Amino acid sequence: PDPAVPAAPSILRRSRARRGGKRVRFAQVTVYYFARRQGFTCVPSAGGSSLGMAPRHHRARRYSLSQFAHLRQVSHRQHLRQHLRREKLRARRRELTQNGTVPSAEAAGLTLADVSDDDLDVGQVEVGDYFYLQPLPTKRRRALLRASGVRRIDAEERQELRALRLSREQCGCHCRLTCEPRTCACSQAGIQCQ
Repeated sequence: PDPAVPAAPSILRRSRARRGGKRVRFAQVTVYYFARRQGFTCVPSAGGSSLGMAPRHHRARRYSLSQFAHLRQVSHRQHLRQHLRREKLRARRRELTQNGTVPSAEAAGLTLADVSDDDLDVGQVEVGDYFYLQPLPTKRRRALLRASGVRRIDAEERQELRALRLSREQCGCHCRLTCEPRTCACSQAGIQCQ
């Protein structure tokens, strides 16, 4: 190499220098709160009354990262308690109805208020391992909508959602080995044969 020509800087040295350079750091979390509305944009796995949200938020709050982490942990623990409470109530009702074979007036009269925090084994479940979005039964979705001020729940949505679920079960066409454009649903829809 010619000593008059400076050597090109090493790629390895440049990447090491960049590592200690600029970094993105977050200091706050902004949470936007929306009122619940009937959804029309999601398809629950069963029933009608999908949950959605209003087009505009009604409140916003800023939290530090540690405050937000604490808030999420408290929220997840509350959800876990409610879930365990419902499971305990179902188990008690099963016991009182002789494994579901004989209805019992005592079992029918039990409510979530009858399950105390002492009956729950929250300490045995790691909140981080447990928490994920739980599907809600139709009754709970309707109750959430009504509690949020939704006065009229569109009953036609139930049939629309059922039709969507059925259409999603049948995907593609019935062609085997070769495509028959005259009978192929994909070809008639203008897409490649599935």
